[in-house]
Amino acid sequence: MKVLFAFVVLFISVTTAIAQTFSISGTVNEGLTGNPLIHATVEAGTVSGYTHNDGSFILEGLSNGDYTLTITMLGFEPLSMPVKVANGPVNVGKLQMQPSQTQTESGIAEITLGGESDDKDQAVSSLLHSSGDVFVNTASYTFSSMFFRSRGYDSEYETVLIEGIPFNDAETGRAVWGEWGGLNDVMRNREYINGLQPGKFSFGSLGGSSYITTRASKQRKQTKLSYSLSNRSYTNRLMFTYSTGMMKNNWAVSASVSRRWSEEGYVPGTFYDAYAYFLGVEKKINSKHSIALTGFASPTRRGMNSASVQEVYDLVGSNYYNANWGYQDGVKRNARVRTLNEPKLILSEYWTIDDKTTVTTSLAYSFGKTGTTGLNWYNSSDPRPDYYRNLPNYHQDPAVAVDPYVQAAIIDAWKNNPSVSQINWDKLYQINYLANIEGEQARYILENNITAQNQWYFTSRINRITGEHSNLSGGIELNHYNGSHYKTLEDLLGGEYWIDIDQFSERDFKADKEKLQNDLNNPDRVIKVGDRFGYDYDLLSNTGNLWGLLELNYPHFDYYAAATFGGTQYWREGFMLNGRNPDNSFGVSEKQSSLIYNLKAGATWKVTGRHFVTANGAYLMRPPLLRDAYISPRTGADLVPGMANEKILAGDISYVVRYPGFNARFTVYETSFKDHTEILRFYADDLETFVNMAMTGVNRIHQGIEFGAETKLLSSLKLVTVASYGNYRYTNRPTGTINYDNGSEPDTTETIYAKNFYLGGTPQFAGSVGLKFSKNYWFVDLNVNYYDGMWLDFNPMRRTQAAIANLGPGDPLIEVITKQQQLDGGYTIDASIGKSIRIKYKYFINLNFSVNNILDNTSLISGGYEQNRFDYTHEYLQNGIDKFPGKYYYSYGRTYFFNVGFRF
Repeated sequence: MKVLFAFVVLFISVTTAIAQTFSISGTVNEGLTGNPLIHATVEAGTVSGYTHNDGSFILEGLSNGDYTLTITMLGFEPLSMPVKVANGPVNVGKLQMQPSQTQTESGIAEITLGGESDDKDQAVSSLLHSSGDVFVNTASYTFSSMFFRSRGYDSEYETVLIEGIPFNDAETGRAVWGEWGGLNDVMRNREYINGLQPGKFSFGSLGGSSYITTRASKQRKQTKLSYSLSNRSYTNRLMFTYSTGMMKNNWAVSASVSRRWSEEGYVPGTFYDAYAYFLGVEKKINSKHSIALTGFASPTRRGMNSASVQEVYDLVGSNYYNANWGYQDGVKRNARVRTLNEPKLILSEYWTIDDKTTVTTSLAYSFGKTGTTGLNWYNSSDPRPDYYRNLPNYHQDPAVAVDPYVQAAIIDAWKNNPSVSQINWDKLYQINYLANIEGEQARYILENNITAQNQWYFTSRINRITGEHSNLSGGIELNHYNGSHYKTLEDLLGGEYWIDIDQFSERDFKADKEKLQNDLNNPDRVIKVGDRFGYDYDLLSNTGNLWGLLELNYPHFDYYAAATFGGTQYWREGFMLNGRNPDNSFGVSEKQSSLIYNLKAGATWKVTGRHFVTANGAYLMRPPLLRDAYISPRTGADLVPGMANEKILAGDISYVVRYPGFNARFTVYETSFKDHTEILRFYADDLETFVNMAMTGVNRIHQGIEFGAETKLLSSLKLVTVASYGNYRYTNRPTGTINYDNGSEPDTTETIYAKNFYLGGTPQFAGSVGLKFSKNYWFVDLNVNYYDGMWLDFNPMRRTQAAIANLGPGDPLIEVITKQQQLDGGYTIDASIGKSIRIKYKYFINLNFSVNNILDNTSLISGGYEQNRFDYTHEYLQNGIDKFPGKYYYSYGRTYFFNVGFRF
C-alpha cells in the first residue's frame, strides 16, 4: 500500500510540474471578402479558443512541440496547418478560410420528418469533438435521414442552450429544433460538446450539449437573400437576413425572416406552411459591459404523415401511403394537422470583470402553444381507412373458408377507390347530417389536442482563469414551467353539437351516469366549435441547478472535474372533476419533489502534439420526466407507482490523431441506465378502452465504438470514413403497471420479459465512405452510406405471462408472439455540388445542389413500432395471420435540394 501511495504521489508530481509555456496567435479572414471571421473555433493540441471581432486569436499554455492548428466554422472548409512551438510564441499571420458546400446551405440540416414527431435532432465544438470532428459532422447530418441516434441516446439526453438558456422541453426533456426552424443564418454560431466532454457554459448532458450564440455583435456582417427549392417536407424556402456587426456607435442589430411552404410534400396529403422571424439588438455600454435583447419564433402549420402496416403499402403499391388524408370536394384534406408557435425572448448581460474573468447572465421568457388535430367519433365505426377491420386480412375469418370474391372486391376497392383507401370526408358529413335530422349529437368531429406553455428561465455563469494551469467555471440555472393541456372542438363536420361524456365508460357503466362525465362540475355539457372538452389540466414545475467545473492543463496531461446539485418540484392542477377519478382530478395536487446530483471527470494524455488519449467517466441522476410522472394525467393526479430517479453510469476512452493531412478519432464507450420510467398509452381492443402502461425499473446497456477519419488524398480531395457500431439492449425484466382509463378494470401489475431485447428507433450500425472535392470555390461531395441493426419498437404487453397464458409449453406461437422483429439493413448514396462566385468584390452568389438517395432506394425502413393492441385469443395467429402487425415508416426515396444565395 505504501508503494502504491508513493507511486501516485510521484505520478501527480511529474504530471503537474510547472513548465514554461508559449502561445500561437494569428488572424482569420473570409477568403472571398477578406472580412474577419468572428467566433471561429481555433484548436492546437488540447488548447482551444475563438476568434474575436477583428478575426484575431491567441492560444496560450502550449509547451514546446509539433502541433496541428485547426480552425473550424460552420459554412467554411476546416483549415489545418502544422505549427512548431520552440521556446517562444508563434504568430501564423493572416489565414483565410474558404466557404464550403455546407449541410445547412444544401438543406440537409432541415430535418426531414419520416414520422409524426418533431423531436429528431442534431449538433458543433470543443477540444476533440468540435465542428472539425468528422464523426460528429457525419452523424449529425448524413445519418439524419435514418434518425440515427449517437450512442443510441434519445434526444432527451442532449441539451440545447441559446445564450445560456437551456431550451429543452420541460415535459419531454427534448429540444424541439422546429421552434427556431428557418433561421439558419442567425443560428449558425454553435459550439458543440460531444458526450461527457467539459464545456464552459453548462455542466452538459450525457449525449452532449449545443450552445448557440445569437448575439448581434457575433453575427456575420451581411445582407443576404436566398431561395431554396426542394421536394422534401417543403418545396420552397425564401430567407432574408441583415446584420450590421458592431457599429461605431456601439450598437449591433441583426434581423432575419423566412418563409417555407409546400402545397404537398414528398408524402401524399402532407403540406407545409411556416414563417420565421428573428430580431437581435446589442448595446456595448463600455469595455466591460454589453447588453443584448433577442426575440425569435417559427410559427408552423403542417399536415402529418402516418405509419402503416405492410399490407396497406402493398395494396396501394407505395411505401409512402398516408392514412391521414382524403378528398373533400375534390381537394386533399389532412385530418392530422400540427401547429407550433412558441416565441422566445432573451435578455442577456455580458460582464468582463477583468482579462481573466467574465460573467454572463440571461433572463428568458417562452410562451405559445402546439396543437395536433385528429378525428373523434361517437357510436360509429372507426373512420381511419387503415383501421384493421377495414383491411382484407381481417376478413379472413379463422373459423371459415375465405370467400375469394369478397376478398377480391375488397382488394380492388383498396387499389382503385380513394373513398376506401383514404378518409371518406363526404361520408362523415352525410352521417352527421342524418344525426342532425334526428336531433342527435354529431357522430364525427375534428378535435385539437393542445399544449400551451409559459416558461421563465434565469441563468448566470462565471468563467475565470484561476492560474497558469487552471480554469474555473460555474453557474446557476432556474426554471418555472406551466404547461396547460386541453382539447378543443375544431370542426363539427356538419354536425350541430357534441356531448362531453366518455363513450368508453358509457358502454361499461350505463347505469352510473357519474362515471360517464368528463367534468362532474358541468355534466352532459353541450360542446360547440372552440369549446374545451374531454380534459383540461396544467402540469407545473420548478427546477434549480448549481454547477461547477474545474479544468487543469499541464504539458502532458489535462484533467477536469465537474459537479451539479439541483432539485425539481412538480404538481398537477385539474380544472375538470372527472367521473372516473372524482377524488384526485380537480384542483391542485400534492407537490412532489426530488433532489439530484451529477458528477463527471476526465483526463487527456497528450502523447505528442498530434496524438492524444482521452478518458471520461460520469455518474448521473435524472428525476422522472414530467410527462411520465402521472400514469393518466388526463383523468387524474395519480402518480406512476414505483417510479424513481434514473441512475446513469457512463464512460468512454478515445484515441485521437491530428495531422494537417489526416485526422481521426476512435472511441469505445459503455453506458448503464437503471430505474428508467417509460409510459405507453393506447387503445385496448379487447376491453374497448384506452390503457396506460407504465414500465418502471427499466435497465439498459449502451456500448459500442465510434470511428471517424478524414484523409487528404490530394490538395483538393479528401476521403472521409465514418462508422458506428453499437449494442443497445434492455438488461432486466421491468415492472409494468396497467391502468384502464374508463375504470372498467382495477390496475394490474405484470412482469415485462424484455431482458436482452434491443432498443428500437435507431440503426445500431451506421457507416459512410465519402469523397470531398474543393477547388477554386467549387465544392463536390459524394457519400455512400450503409445502415443495419435496426429493430422494431416492441409492445411490452406481448412480453407478459398474460399474452401466452392459454398456450402450452413448447407451443411454436410463443416464439411468434414474443420474438422481436429485426428490420432489413440498406444503403443510400448522396451527392452535392456547390459554387461560390464573387462579383466586383462586394457581391457574392452561392449555388448549392444536393441529391439524397440518388438510386431511389424506397425499401429502407427508417423506423416503426409493434401495435400496442394484441389479440389474446390467438385465433388469427393460429391461421398464420397477424391481426395487429407492426407499422413502419420508410425513408424517403430520391430527394433534392437547390439553394441560391445572394450576399453583400
